[in-house]
Amino acid sequence: MKTTAFVIADWFIAHNEAFMKYNSGDEISNLKIQKLLYYAQGCALASLGEALFDDDIVAWKHGPVVESIYQKYYEYGRKGISNIPQYPILEAKIENLLINTYNTFAKYSAWELANLTYMEDPWKLTPINETISLHLIENYFSIHYRDVNKDSRMMENIQFLREIENYEENWDGEDASSFDSKFIREIIDLISTMKLQPDIGPTGRGSIDFEYGSRKSGNKYLCLGIYEKDRAVHVYWKNIKGGSGHETIGMEDVNGRIQQF
Repeated sequence: MKTTAFVIADWFIAHNEAFMKYNSGDEISNLKIQKLLYYAQGCALASLGEALFDDDIVAWKHGPVVESIYQKYYEYGRKGISNIPQYPILEAKIENLLINTYNTFAKYSAWELANLTYMEDPWKLTPINETISLHLIENYFSIHYRDVNKDSRMMENIQFLREIENYEENWDGEDASSFDSKFIREIIDLISTMKLQPDIGPTGRGSIDFEYGSRKSGNKYLCLGIYEKDRAVHVYWKNIKGGSGHETIGMEDVNGRIQQF
C-alpha cells in the first residue's frame, strides 16, 4: 500500500483543482498541503493499520510538516500552488481514504487546520523540530478520527464508477460503447463533491445518469445524463404538481442544479 508524500501531495493538489471546478474553493497552499498530509497519514494509520508514506512528519512551529514537501513548494509562500500535477494512479483503498480525508479537513483554511493541530497530542507532545512518532499519531487518530475513512453512499457510487470503467464494448448486449477512463475520472471527481448522492446508471447512449426521486406520478424526479462525447449534461425534471421540463447544462453546473431539486 505504501507510497510517498510527494505522490500524496500531488493527489491533493490535483483533486483540489477538480473540486474547484465543481464547487467553490481556493487554490491549495503549501501550509495546507502539510496539514492534509498529516491528517491523511493519521487516518491511514487509524483505519488501514499502516502508514501511507515513510517520510517523517516534523513538529514545526506552525504544526506538522513534511520537510521535503515544504521545500518543494517553498517558492509559493502563502499563495496557492499553481503548478497542477496529473492525478497519480493509486490503489482504490488509498484514493478512498484521500477523498474522505479531503472532504473532512479541506473545508478548513490552512490556518484553521494549523490551529487544530496545536490542540492535538501528536504535535503538543513532540518537541519543536523533532519527528512526530507514528505510534503517537496512530494512538491519537484511532481515538479521535477513526470514522473519517468510513463507508458511505459516496464510496459506494465511486466503487460502482470504477466497475463501469472496466466495462467492455457491447457491455449491454446492444452494441453499447465502453467508457473512457478520463471521463470516469471526471465523474468520480464530481461525485466526490456532492452532498446529496444520486442513483447512478450507465446507458447505451454514452452517458452516466444521475437520478433523484421517483418517476412515479405525484413524486419529484430529477435526471442528469452526463455524456462522454461532449460532457454536456441533459437534464430532465418533474415536480409534484405534474410540471416537467428539459434543459442542457455543463458539468460545472451540476451541483447548483441539484441544490434546486
